[in-house]
Amino acid sequence: MTNSNSRSGAGLALLLLCAANFLDAMDVSTIGVALPAIQTELGIQATSLQWAVSAYVLGYGGFLLLGGRVADLFGHRRVFLWSLGIFAAASIAGGFVDSAPTLICARLIKGIAAAFTAPAALALLLSVFGEGKARAKALGVFSSTGAAGFVLGMVLGGAATIISWRATLVMGAPVAILALLIAPIVLPSDHERTGPRPHFDWAGALTITPGLLLFVFGITNAAAAGWQAFPTWGALIAALVLIVLFLLVESRHKDPMVPLAIFRRAKLSHANAIAALFQGAYVGFQFIATLYYQNVVGWSAFATGFSFAFGGVCVMFLAPRFAAIGQSRGTTGLMTLGVGLQAISYIFWVLSVGNINPILLVAISQILLGVGYAMTYPSVQVAALSDVEDDKSGLASGLLFASFQIGGGIVLAAASAIFGAAPSVGWNPYIAGTAFVAILAAAITLLAAVGPRTSTARSDAYQAAE
Repeated sequence: MTNSNSRSGAGLALLLLCAANFLDAMDVSTIGVALPAIQTELGIQATSLQWAVSAYVLGYGGFLLLGGRVADLFGHRRVFLWSLGIFAAASIAGGFVDSAPTLICARLIKGIAAAFTAPAALALLLSVFGEGKARAKALGVFSSTGAAGFVLGMVLGGAATIISWRATLVMGAPVAILALLIAPIVLPSDHERTGPRPHFDWAGALTITPGLLLFVFGITNAAAAGWQAFPTWGALIAALVLIVLFLLVESRHKDPMVPLAIFRRAKLSHANAIAALFQGAYVGFQFIATLYYQNVVGWSAFATGFSFAFGGVCVMFLAPRFAAIGQSRGTTGLMTLGVGLQAISYIFWVLSVGNINPILLVAISQILLGVGYAMTYPSVQVAALSDVEDDKSGLASGLLFASFQIGGGIVLAAASAIFGAAPSVGWNPYIAGTAFVAILAAAITLLAAVGPRTSTARSDAYQAAE
């Protein structure tokens, strides 16, 4: 194969993987603006309506570690194709739901499928592109599509709702089906194992998967029913017990699902912490700002979703450039500056809301937030995967994506609790909730600044543990 054909094949593989990544991220937020229409047609109670959104996050966050490890053991391409096919089928089925249970079931299955697709896609990207500038550029494009999918999900959902709320569930299916047709041609075959296949860690899977499911359920339910509700604290206690059991199992298993020594990698652990916190701060802000633009300013669902479009455009065009910078010059400084810009955006919003024109408020805050997000999102991916071997890239990707999902749920629950309690003490709920997010973002900036300064090879201690 000529170099030109090789480059075109790699480019097509990147386009396909980015499309899948965009779909996975988009579905987190795309249905949010369609909730009023869904409630009207299906007659869903207000207390159950939020599970149309949360069911996807529940499946996505709960199965990510399992998805990453399964991809490493059974083949990245094989797992990618199967999970993408299930995602497409669940998307089509979503167009025919006729009740709350069937809607929530379709969303849950899509989330579980995404939990297998996302880490497999990132692992495939690492195998298609070698080290150096080519990988940095590809990782930047991949990161930007994921970030843009999440940020633009509300915009696309608002546009689809003009046709029908069912369009928000089905619109990813054609892209997924097209990707399935192209994938066997452009994606590399899974490597044949020369040695014995590692034993699958069933004990680890049967403790961490329900543990994460219960944890995500608990923090999601806290946002809807409060921390005092039995399903909330009961689920969190059960999750804690299962996660402790998982750690005990992994410390003794011959082929653990998650080798605990992987957490000794400073760059990976630091990147996961920043990913969880900065994504959580953004999700919390998005929740509060969405309510403000609709309930106070009086904008429509489409106009509210469109208010986040500029930030998404910033991410699409700037994230690849910042990924290349992070790859060549290190990620700690870039990560710190990115989270700092987001903190400034939240502070500006708190100080300006109600005092300036809403359009100007959106424009300025979205410029700062979009540029900051474009710096931070690819930086954490570059940092987390900078010294991970191919046979553990799926696991590392699963850890990173799980950090995004779980961090978003935790901070959203906290921001929602502050938002709900603020009026009882005489505070403006929108200002109180966003002030919490701003303070958190300032703390994240300090945490980012103390991260590892160099991209080091894996430590001797980790090599010994392997």
